[in-house]
Amino acid sequence: MTATRSTTRRSLLRLRAVLLGLTLLVLMSSWYAFDDVNDTIDTVRDRTAPALLEAAAARSALAEADSLAINSFSSGEAQLVGPGDRYQNRIAVASQSIAQVAEDNTLGDAGSKQLRVVAGLVVAYTGWIEQADAHYRQGGGTTTLAAVDLWYASRLLHEPKTGVLAQFEELAKAQQDALGAQLDESSTTFWRGALVALPIVALLVALLVAQRFLRRRFRRAWNLPLVFATVVLAGCGVITVLGVVAQQRVEAAAGELRQVTSTWDTRTSATRAAAQEDLKDLVTKLCAPADGGCGDTVVRFMADLRSSGTPDAVTDKDLTDAAKNVNNSVAETDDYADLEALIPIGAGLILLSVLLGLQPRIQEYRYERR
Repeated sequence: MTATRSTTRRSLLRLRAVLLGLTLLVLMSSWYAFDDVNDTIDTVRDRTAPALLEAAAARSALAEADSLAINSFSSGEAQLVGPGDRYQNRIAVASQSIAQVAEDNTLGDAGSKQLRVVAGLVVAYTGWIEQADAHYRQGGGTTTLAAVDLWYASRLLHEPKTGVLAQFEELAKAQQDALGAQLDESSTTFWRGALVALPIVALLVALLVAQRFLRRRFRRAWNLPLVFATVVLAGCGVITVLGVVAQQRVEAAAGELRQVTSTWDTRTSATRAAAQEDLKDLVTKLCAPADGGCGDTVVRFMADLRSSGTPDAVTDKDLTDAAKNVNNSVAETDDYADLEALIPIGAGLILLSVLLGLQPRIQEYRYERR
């Protein structure tokens, strides 16, 4: 009889240790997985998505500003209004977007340095446009100096690798890479899923084994605290599954984000190609042969211009609406964020239930010797 009672006490202590240990393991693994997803959602929602959208908006605004300025000179309106109010508006939008990208920067010091370079190039670009305007008015609507100023402005904007738009393209690619890395950190891989699922399954099995042991040894159908612990564990499992759903939703939102920025970039490329063709015609007209023309460098630059694409039918409203939809999609992925706090609460309830379910039985053997 003593041996049986002693064996029962040891079995109860082992059960308690296993159940408590597995509960802590469930807490750590579930919290780790859910917290990773929430961190990804927060970063994408608050920084990466706004930075990508604002960078695309800035590129588009700059390309449109350049096109508007060239059209103003081509039509002769520049003699009266300079590059025009719409040009000024687009430059203001671009500057505001650049400032927002800097605020949402996810690329660290390298990104900040590149954004400072871009901001400086935009200032230099507007300076050349203003100088072109001054020379154009002084020359009565036709002057080689105005043409050269426009050419230098265009070089600052369109130069491969070092121009403003090229800098933005490089920045956008780095941001896209950062977005992919952020999603990878919380992606639901097989091993990540196993890391979360196995402790939950193991604890469920241990709770069922404990119920069976208590039923056989103490002739009681159910241990209510352990039943409650099992129900709470099921709830924790549901919360963990919702974390997986949240990850899938943020990945879908990231796909929408990539599509919108790609559409924006397509229109920007078409706008800049058309504007440079217009610039080619304008500079050729403004460079008066009597003044010696524009020089060989400008001629070579104009010869290298190539149209790449046709104007996109996507309107500003379409792009704005699409950006809003992306922002809404990213924001909706955060619907389950508050559930993260339920994981430690659930683990605490399971720990308490295990103690309440087993401690009275252990107390019955407190005077037994091992």
